[in-house]
Amino acid sequence: EEVWKSAELLKDYKPGDKVLQLRLEEGKDLEYSLDPKTKELPPLRNPDILVGENDLTALSYLHEPAVLHNLKVRFIDSKLIYTYCGIVLVAINPYEQLPIYGEDIINAYSGQNMGDMDPHIFAVAEEAYKQMARFRNQSIIVSGESGAGKTVSAKYAMRYFATVSGSASEANVEEKVLASNPIMESIGNAKTTRNDNSSRFGKYIEIGFDKRYRIIGANMRTYLLEKSRVVFQAEEERNYHIFYQLCASAALPEFKTLRLGSANYFHYTKQGGSPVIDGVDDAKEMVNTRQACTLLGISDSYQMGIFRILAGILHLGNVEFASRDSDSCTHEPLIIFCDLMGVEYEEMAHWLCHRKLATATETYIKPISKLHAINARDALAKHIYANLFNWIVDHVNKALHATVKQHSFIGVLDIYGFETFEINSFEQFCINYANEKLQQQFNMHVFKLEQEEYMKEQIPWTLIDFYDNQPCINLIEAKMGILDLLDEECKMPKGSDDSWAQKLYNTHLNKCTLFEKPRLSNKAFIIKHFADKVEYQCEGFLEKNKDTVYEEQIKVLKSSKFKLLPELFQDEEKVLSPTSATPSGRVPLSRMPIKPAKARPGQASKEHKKTVGHQFRNSLHLLMETLNATTPHYVRCIKPNDFKFPFTFDEKRAVQQLRACGVLETIRISAAGFPSRWTYQEFFSRYRVLMKQRDVLGDRKQTCKNVLEKLIQDKDKYQFGKTKIFFRAGQVAYLEKIRADKLRAACIRIQKTIRGWLMRKKYVRMRKAAITIQRHVRGYQARCYAKFLRRTRAAITIQKFQRMYVVRKRYQCMRDATIALQALLRGYMVRNKYQMMLREHKSVVIQKHVRGWLARRRYGRTLRAIVYLQCCYRRMMAKRELKKLKIEARSVERYKKTSPTPALSVLCFAKNKEYKSLLEKMSSLEITYSTETEKLRSDVERLRMSEEEAKNATNRVISLQEEIAKLRRELHQTQSEKKSIEEWADKYKHETEQACMGSQVHERIYRGLVSTQVLPRIVSLVQSPQDYHMLNEDGELWLAYEGLKQANRLLESQLQSQKKSHENELESLRGEIQGLKEENNRQQQLLAQNLQLPPEARIEASLQHEITRLTNENLVREVMLREQVRGLTDLPHLEVLITFQMAASCKRNCTRVVPGLSLEMSLVCIGFTGKCSISFHSLSEVGQMENISPGQIIDEPIRPVNIPRKEKDFQGMLEYKKEDEQKLVKNLILELKPRGVAVNLIPGLPAYILFMCVRHADYLNDDQKVRSLLTSTINGIKKVLKKRGDDFETVSFWLSNTCRFLHCLKQYSGEEGFMKHNTPRQNEHCLTNFDLAEYRQVLSDLAIQIYQQLVRVLENILQPMIVSGMLEHETIQGVSGVKPTGLRKRTSSIADEGTYTLDSIIRQLNSFHSVMCQHGMDPELIKQVVKQMFYIIGAVTLNNLLLRKDMCSWSKGMQIRYNVSQLEEWLRDKNLMNSGAKETLEPLIQAAQLLQVKKKTDEDAEAICSMCNSDCSSSQIVKVLNLYTPVNEFEERVLVSFIRTIQVRLRDRKDSPQLLMDAKHIFPVTFPFNPSSLALETIQIPASLGLGFISRV
Repeated sequence: EEVWKSAELLKDYKPGDKVLQLRLEEGKDLEYSLDPKTKELPPLRNPDILVGENDLTALSYLHEPAVLHNLKVRFIDSKLIYTYCGIVLVAINPYEQLPIYGEDIINAYSGQNMGDMDPHIFAVAEEAYKQMARFRNQSIIVSGESGAGKTVSAKYAMRYFATVSGSASEANVEEKVLASNPIMESIGNAKTTRNDNSSRFGKYIEIGFDKRYRIIGANMRTYLLEKSRVVFQAEEERNYHIFYQLCASAALPEFKTLRLGSANYFHYTKQGGSPVIDGVDDAKEMVNTRQACTLLGISDSYQMGIFRILAGILHLGNVEFASRDSDSCTHEPLIIFCDLMGVEYEEMAHWLCHRKLATATETYIKPISKLHAINARDALAKHIYANLFNWIVDHVNKALHATVKQHSFIGVLDIYGFETFEINSFEQFCINYANEKLQQQFNMHVFKLEQEEYMKEQIPWTLIDFYDNQPCINLIEAKMGILDLLDEECKMPKGSDDSWAQKLYNTHLNKCTLFEKPRLSNKAFIIKHFADKVEYQCEGFLEKNKDTVYEEQIKVLKSSKFKLLPELFQDEEKVLSPTSATPSGRVPLSRMPIKPAKARPGQASKEHKKTVGHQFRNSLHLLMETLNATTPHYVRCIKPNDFKFPFTFDEKRAVQQLRACGVLETIRISAAGFPSRWTYQEFFSRYRVLMKQRDVLGDRKQTCKNVLEKLIQDKDKYQFGKTKIFFRAGQVAYLEKIRADKLRAACIRIQKTIRGWLMRKKYVRMRKAAITIQRHVRGYQARCYAKFLRRTRAAITIQKFQRMYVVRKRYQCMRDATIALQALLRGYMVRNKYQMMLREHKSVVIQKHVRGWLARRRYGRTLRAIVYLQCCYRRMMAKRELKKLKIEARSVERYKKTSPTPALSVLCFAKNKEYKSLLEKMSSLEITYSTETEKLRSDVERLRMSEEEAKNATNRVISLQEEIAKLRRELHQTQSEKKSIEEWADKYKHETEQACMGSQVHERIYRGLVSTQVLPRIVSLVQSPQDYHMLNEDGELWLAYEGLKQANRLLESQLQSQKKSHENELESLRGEIQGLKEENNRQQQLLAQNLQLPPEARIEASLQHEITRLTNENLVREVMLREQVRGLTDLPHLEVLITFQMAASCKRNCTRVVPGLSLEMSLVCIGFTGKCSISFHSLSEVGQMENISPGQIIDEPIRPVNIPRKEKDFQGMLEYKKEDEQKLVKNLILELKPRGVAVNLIPGLPAYILFMCVRHADYLNDDQKVRSLLTSTINGIKKVLKKRGDDFETVSFWLSNTCRFLHCLKQYSGEEGFMKHNTPRQNEHCLTNFDLAEYRQVLSDLAIQIYQQLVRVLENILQPMIVSGMLEHETIQGVSGVKPTGLRKRTSSIADEGTYTLDSIIRQLNSFHSVMCQHGMDPELIKQVVKQMFYIIGAVTLNNLLLRKDMCSWSKGMQIRYNVSQLEEWLRDKNLMNSGAKETLEPLIQAAQLLQVKKKTDEDAEAICSMCNSDCSSSQIVKVLNLYTPVNEFEERVLVSFIRTIQVRLRDRKDSPQLLMDAKHIFPVTFPFNPSSLALETIQIPASLGLGFISRV
């Protein structure tokens, strides 16, 4: 249901019009009739630019519809539940868990001004905390309907105090304060139809702080516990949570004795019919309650006692009574109750059914009716629960009691808001009475603030008329008021609700305008409260006010054997002070100057008879005195709907609560005066566009006055204060309209000019295009006509040829047909003739073959007959011959028998032999033939192979010729190189001995070549190329080539060694030059010191100095001579000779200064202590070798003493005594000034000195000294950082020196991995005796701690600058104007004095960087520090952007991107772009881009999702879109549908649900090994360090 509707005026209103022509937002036209009597116009809407403001007082038009619309826009569209309304924080319950209460949010609000951040309960808590530290005690008043979120708001406020302040002791008091919440919610909260966790009592918690503003304790006061809920619950409601938690935990072993069961089993827990709350696990909540009790010091035995009493109350509720007049009751529940309570069953059963009546003369016992028995049972249960509630509160207060003196406190009041139901009883009356008192206090406070503001700004003001609810309060609490009449009626023996109602009618009806009687009831009355009229039903008032409990039942409970139960009723016997908070006699924690009333004699006997109303009035008076003694802060909780739907806004219900909680009254008071307030600078910045150049003066105040006098004619509409301009309601909207009109006119002019330019440009382009089109069209037409003519001519030609073709084709057809007919006819005739001839021919052939066949057949028969005849004849003849042969055969056999040597056998044998010989000849000839054939074949094959070998040989000869040619070229090249090498050798031949040796080697090689006849052959080969194969066969050419290459390599190595020796010599000369410079400076210093001495002392000092110089010089000469002698082993006495030679030299030199110095003393000077058997004769030979006579030595004149000498060869160690260790640490660490060391000395000097001391201890192999020095060093660094840990230079200096010390320990550790970059001299300085790897780890851990401390120092320095410099300051002036702000003014974005800008941040970054560079910090470590700094800047900026709605605009996005570009430019200037610092700003860059991109269509949503990658989380993207606020009317708001589209697209993205970045996050630090090139022996110790007690070794 809508209370107010937005509409647009279609027709201007003129005085006298009775109807307004309106158009609603949905497009419907409406005629609105004005009231003919009042003719009051509907309220005006604020400009769109003001809609959605953080503070309702920033609205130009302050009225109910504007407030309602602004809250709705913020709640529904922007998902913002907090809004300021002047000094009030309006909190709307979202019925949804929001991620805005984490520790990161607390850190973001900590230390911020209340107006600098978006509205939040944490901002109110921070304001209270800061004002407590500055002024006096504070209080936060949280009020609202049931279900509006009062308890949650109070809980978050206490969590903020506990997180920000911390505890003053190790007892974790803040945890105990927070742990009291679960206990109080379990015993004091219940489910109602409006809220699942409704507080059924009021409480005021005072959180105590010490002088350092740390929590030391707390105290709780409770008000008006709803005891009736223990015995009765309405439909869909529950009893207190603790009962259901007990029933859910009944299965636990320790609860078996309580004989509990399901909540539906007990009468006191099943009446509402809703024993379970969705999403709440009562068993789990029971565990939390017990843990909280344990944390607050309630032992397990006491906890079981509490649960035992609560279980007894449940069993008592199941006690039933038999009949109306019976004095019996059910046994089992009562038996369990008596067992749990430890009382006698008979007594309790008796007094539940009877009561004692006392008269003046006697006492008698009377049975009571069933109804009275049930009421007595319920009254006993309520009384036990109330006393148990008070006992628990007492023990909670004892656990939270401060052990030290309290300095100040902050009170948090969580109290019920104004209530009105269909049936309102005594509880609603007390609640509304308390709200009347609180509203009065609120009105007076608001009025007082307004008055103070006007007086401060010296504004003339008149008394503002506001609603004073003192008459209503008097009606309730004054003499003969409602409470007095109620108490009086309770004292009457036969008092009743009806008689009390009649007294009310008689006393107040028609006498008090705020009191009314309902028309249709004689048992109710109406009171006009500040919020609404409320009708109260008189039934039950007396009973609830008396809170009657039979004394006999209490006595039975007091006689219990259960020790906890009597403790509950001990407080009733004590005397109650009128200023006590509750009947339990608790004393408040505050130390206010409130004097308690003196107790009158006999008061103790009457105190326990005080009514509930009287007690509540006393506690309420005490509360008001406490609140009046503090600075109040108000939180008004609003319930958006009755159905607990998330982010659903019921305007009717919201308006009711806004009226009831006083928000609209605040608006009305503000609107009655000057609600809009601007500083002169803000007004000038916003409305500069309305001024002309001549209007702008140097004095901003006078400029604003001149402009306002021109813009607003009515001077009553504004007032000029000392620092601000005050405007009446609506004037800012008028100024915004003028500003928008001016900007719109300017935009129209710009648009006109641009559109004219665009249209002219378009016209020129169109004209040019038209001419081009005409040209092309005319050309096209001409081409078409020419094409037509060509086609016509071509058509005629085609027709001619076509006709000719047709005629010719017809002629050809006729001709072809005629010829075809002729051909067919002639062919037919020829074929007939041919057929006839063919038949004739075939007939002849047939005849021929037939005739031939017949002839052959006849011939065959004849031939066969002839052959047969021949055969017959020959057979006959053969038979005859056979017969003759047989006859001859017989005659031969006869002859054989008669003849011994048959001739026929010999003849046959001879023939056979001849045949065999022929066969053998034939076989031999065949064998010969085959062998000859094989031989010929092998010869052919061999010839073929010879041919192939000849070819291969030819190819080999060719390749050898090419190779010889190549060798000939290489020979020429080698000869040229030989010539150049000979030139180089001749050049350096006479310079060094090594070069001479090299030339001799070369000549030797050359002679070898000549002697082996290789070189002449090579020369001859060059002269006669035809003999190359001879040389190649011997292999001499290859030998010559190899020899030349070896010679070349040898010469190159000689050249390299010569070059290296020259470089070494050059380096040594440079070192000598440097040493001479230092010696010269030292000599000059000594000379200056000697000149200041008297003459005798001057001569003595000169002698001492010269002796020292000569001794050092002789030591150097000894070392050099010993090195030369090492290779000469054939002269055993040479070392002694050299020693005495040095002694003679020393004597000669020393006698120049000290005449008469003996040779023995010279030996002592050079340190020669060995024994030798050399005669002085040899010494005289030495003197002869030196060619120096004693006379020459004595007579030589004395030279000046400032002769340059060579320094002693130091080993890079420093020696100190053990007792000087503390002095060393004190001078080098504890009292060292980093700035002087960084400017005047080498970086890391303390680290080098400490390491050189460690080296000497290692050299001495003194384990204890090494450990003691390292331990003292580490402890000293820790001590100096603890003392000056907030100084950046100190922390940076010791971080650099700790890292350098760590690198030195690694570099000189002797490990190969750390020795790669060392010089040979540095490798000689490595530690030899101890492995300090453990101390390296300790130093590494110390360096990490120092780095983290450095980051914290950086953060503390940068934190105040970041928000102002990155967000608030307008780096690009004029891009964004200042929007109107409310009562809580924000930090000005104009750069006043003391305001940080981007230049301040960059200057600070330069300071940090220069300090780290001066201290010699490792470059990699500097990159890590810079990366951490940029992360802090980006995280803090983005977090504040996400918490400040006024910063989320297009112009602010442009400012942020410009600021980020300046930071990137700084990185480029410092060559730190590869440090990873730029990447840490990516979330901020994407947020700034998100503010500037277009946000309308689906394509825009796709672009946003692709632009904002994983660096920006989904919650941050949605938050920025929700917070986006146009600064000017030309910008458009982001539609809710577009935000929903973004949420759908980001649904699948898996990222952190955390809204804010962790600004406290520190990246892991690494210390890459960075060896030093500085030689330890060259380090000088300045006298300014005060280390004269250590000496160089």
